[in-house]
Amino acid sequence: MKTAIILLILGYNIYLCIIPARLPSALPPARSITIPVDPYGLIRKGEPQLKEGDLVLRMNNDPMSFFIKNFNRKDQRYSHAGIVLMENGKPFIFHIINGTEIVSEKMRKDSLGAFADPRQNSAFGIYRYKLKEEELKGLKKKILQWYKKGLRFDAAFNLQTDDKMYCSEMVRKALGLSTKGRIEIGATTLTAQEAIWLGRYAHLKPTKGKAMQVVAMDDLYMNEYCEKLVEYTY
Repeated sequence: MKTAIILLILGYNIYLCIIPARLPSALPPARSITIPVDPYGLIRKGEPQLKEGDLVLRMNNDPMSFFIKNFNRKDQRYSHAGIVLMENGKPFIFHIINGTEIVSEKMRKDSLGAFADPRQNSAFGIYRYKLKEEELKGLKKKILQWYKKGLRFDAAFNLQTDDKMYCSEMVRKALGLSTKGRIEIGATTLTAQEAIWLGRYAHLKPTKGKAMQVVAMDDLYMNEYCEKLVEYTY
């Protein structure tokens, strides 16, 4: 009887030693949960923050936009820009686009929902310039003048002419005129290869010995005159 009890105790101890070894050493890693982004919700969230004179940028999904964004030397998140003006208490973004989106290529105005439409875009950002009251009035007056005139898109990307402009050129020149030169937005010098690519796109004649400059999207807000409000990616 005594021998049987000893064997039973030994058997139980062996069992306790074996069972833990069979258990997994660690729990399986938890699966990460991806919460889908609601782009329309982000647009609704951003719209109340818009004020007159704000700079709004977007990243369009077309191939040309991916080409344009590479001109940005510091921040390659955006490919297009416009300025906010209020009409009857509602914000509209005034901007100029090429014929792929509008045949007339004239300056247009869009709500934030249309400007940052998730079906054609993957991101937008809102920035604010440090403008005085009189400068803000001048900015609105100048942009509305161009809008009523039907200012067209400049496919030649020529900073030296004012009869046609591309989106960031329009913002740069409107700010310079309305602030009487207080706000001077810089320009980006393209590499020789970038100039060739842009020349092919715009059907430009090559110019030897002359560097081409454009107003890149990040030139508009990576400066001391502008501050970021919000940025959304979807």
